[in-house]
Amino acid sequence: MTQPSEMPECLRLTAGDLRLSLAPGVGGAITGLTRRNVPILRETPPEALLERRAGLCSSYAMIPYSNRIADAKFSFGGERFQLARNFGDNPHSLHGNGWQREWTVVSAASETAVLCLDHDPGESPQRQAEWPFAYRATQRFVLEPSVLTITLTLENRDTRPMPAGFGLHPYFDRAGASLRYEAGTVWQSDARLLPTVRSPVPAGWDATKSRAVDGMTDVDHCFEDWNGPAEIAYPGRDEGQGIGIRIIADDLFSKLVIFRADARDFFAVEPVSHMVDAVNRMDVEDHGLHVLSPGERLEGTVRFEITEGR
Repeated sequence: MTQPSEMPECLRLTAGDLRLSLAPGVGGAITGLTRRNVPILRETPPEALLERRAGLCSSYAMIPYSNRIADAKFSFGGERFQLARNFGDNPHSLHGNGWQREWTVVSAASETAVLCLDHDPGESPQRQAEWPFAYRATQRFVLEPSVLTITLTLENRDTRPMPAGFGLHPYFDRAGASLRYEAGTVWQSDARLLPTVRSPVPAGWDATKSRAVDGMTDVDHCFEDWNGPAEIAYPGRDEGQGIGIRIIADDLFSKLVIFRADARDFFAVEPVSHMVDAVNRMDVEDHGLHVLSPGERLEGTVRFEITEGR
């Protein structure tokens, strides 16, 4: 891969002891969130910025859909669409195209920033393969002394209805972390990581009571009926004062994707609006995908509340 010659510019927001860094040119991703210089999200390595790889950053938005579209194909509105396979040799299309595009800075101040992405599939065959419908997406970041609020907006700018959804993909360090969340059921999946049946949450993934992430069974699944918040704690961080993170989302984000693997030193807790491969499974009750008429918008907010976490 040819590396760009310059490091992309970052926006930096400050409120009390919190610091937030954003890279509009790298998928509009978060490249750091710290309290008193102690990381809250996983740290972003320099190569993530040099190579414009949002997937290596601290967090990014998944838009205009989250997770996988099976074999990068779907039918909608009487048409059949083939998307680009946008994640190496993975046979599916993942996480939309917003995380792989450059975002425009609409406004920026010391504690707030708004980023925008206008997608027009008519620009080129490449854009058409990313997503066949025109849309405008915005991310609004508001930093307070103990809270980061992110609001996602997705507007259908096409002349026809558009399937629509989104989510956030924050990463956290695994070492020393505990996790708590409540969910009604989970989608089991096949070897291709596509959903098969809903089932009760098995013991290895049950975090109704806070548990060490290192002690959980490997998981990369979508949990249904998420009754927020999700809570993450690092008791040993920040000179023993500890850091706690409460993820609270609008009802639109009724599902939660958890990723944790023995081979990785990080995990992810992802509030999302719809199930995996929802555009191919719209006969499933509560799939969560929205259909936006031309000019219609979808909007949802996620809050990260930062507390002491002993």
